[in-house]
Amino acid sequence: MRRVLRDSVVAGMTLAQPVYGMNGQVILNSGMDLTEFHISKISELDVKYIYIEGETQLIDANDEAAQQAKTEIVLAAHSALDEVRVGKYVETEHTKSKVLALLDECCMRKEIQPLFTAMQNCNDYLFNHAVCGFFYAMLMGMSRGIEGQRLRELGLGALLRDVGMITISRDILNKPGTLNPEEMAIVKQHTEKGYELLQRNPEISLSAANCALQHHERFDGSGYPRGAKENSIHEFAQITALADVYSSMTANTPYRRALSVYDALAIVQKAGAAFFNPELIQVLVSNVAIFPLGAVVRLNNQAVGLVSDYADELRTKPIITLTQNEAGVRTKQTVTVDLDQNPNVYIAEVS
Repeated sequence: MRRVLRDSVVAGMTLAQPVYGMNGQVILNSGMDLTEFHISKISELDVKYIYIEGETQLIDANDEAAQQAKTEIVLAAHSALDEVRVGKYVETEHTKSKVLALLDECCMRKEIQPLFTAMQNCNDYLFNHAVCGFFYAMLMGMSRGIEGQRLRELGLGALLRDVGMITISRDILNKPGTLNPEEMAIVKQHTEKGYELLQRNPEISLSAANCALQHHERFDGSGYPRGAKENSIHEFAQITALADVYSSMTANTPYRRALSVYDALAIVQKAGAAFFNPELIQVLVSNVAIFPLGAVVRLNNQAVGLVSDYADELRTKPIITLTQNEAGVRTKQTVTVDLDQNPNVYIAEVS
């Protein structure tokens, strides 16, 4: 199944989804072979595009330049994902392989590949940020039972959420230091510009395009560009928004060091409830190990130990086997650090 703009519809195409009238009634049913008469009826309706049977257009195996571009993008994505600071409770490498397989599919799509290339050429951070956010969105999407074509649409939307940035001046994008209000207003236009770019592409669904439009909207209505709130924000955009912020916090930039997984998730949990769907916050926490097994941690009392187990299902209450007590003496004492019940002792650093 693929999407075709209304003006590109030709006789002989087979509808994959029904076409509806103004009152929600079915005008043309799925499975129908379109004739010129049907096309004229579609033109009379306020329909921007239809879905037809057929495979998505892929890049030609003989197109060496396109194949080389695909290879370079996937290799760059591998490199970006190597920097992802995540400890999945299931095997992380298996998850990465699945995510990269979906990325590989995206890069095979003829009309979409140029957008990836443009983002990669814009600057390294933009591309790496896109890939890392894509990874976290995939983790959350798979955990919520999203699969098949819907998972591909989420992935595509998450990966291209910042594609509108390619329309912004490089002088602004690469400016060192803080942007002034006028420059910030220009940067904020990337959501609507990205949406317009994706909407013009018949290979990209409205669900995916909404990730670009709404990934800076916030659950309490404080985001942009339209101040949408709660369920008026598309599910895929809600997932992408959280993935985008978490990816930003845990990435190194020329201007600041990455936050630890622990610090980033603590911020999301404490301050994020107003900005993100609380259910999604729990999904993210359940997929990212705040305190990975085997991690070396330092407590606020200067004791040092290893994460050996957890006292809760979400792995937010690690059991620490101390290797050094607060006086600096080697020990094998086992303690449970419960951040809810014992606020006087907490993990100050994870390495």
